[in-house]
Amino acid sequence: MKEEPTRLLLAYRKPLFAYIYTLLRDHHAAEDVFQEVSVAVLHICEREDVANFWGLAKEVARRQALAAVRKQQRIPAALSPEAIEAIDRGFDAVAEGAEGRQEALRGCIRKLPEAWQRIVRLRFWEGMAVAAIAAQLARTQDVVSVTLNRIRSRLLDCVRQQLRAGEAG
Repeated sequence: MKEEPTRLLLAYRKPLFAYIYTLLRDHHAAEDVFQEVSVAVLHICEREDVANFWGLAKEVARRQALAAVRKQQRIPAALSPEAIEAIDRGFDAVAEGAEGRQEALRGCIRKLPEAWQRIVRLRFWEGMAVAAIAAQLARTQDVVSVTLNRIRSRLLDCVRQQLRAGEAG
């Protein structure tokens, strides 16, 4: 259970950071707020079950960003409540697309041969370097690198196909 919120936070990092940056329009302030939001969201997820992770993360981000704006006493004129609402709707649409891509990717990973799934787990979930994977699998680094490229290519094709099928169906 503890790994799921962290995985979701990583999956939503780009849209969440973009949302914060859109509200603050300051890269360094957005990074600071993103770190605060990450800690707060993970803390909330430890205490309670969260049904809508994106909704929670976005709401915490909105509150933290507005608190940062008040603290710095520089409230941009463009951030009326209506503007924030429009930004919220836009980022909700982005997050929905990310959820679809994540689900398609999970399905495509399940379709990979078991040996390739193992390499995916080692590289992307456990964060192992190519050299460490090669040593663990008794393969050369070149073989592991080529295999990773093939996996990426197959996953990209599969995800695109899944998304097209979802649009058509």
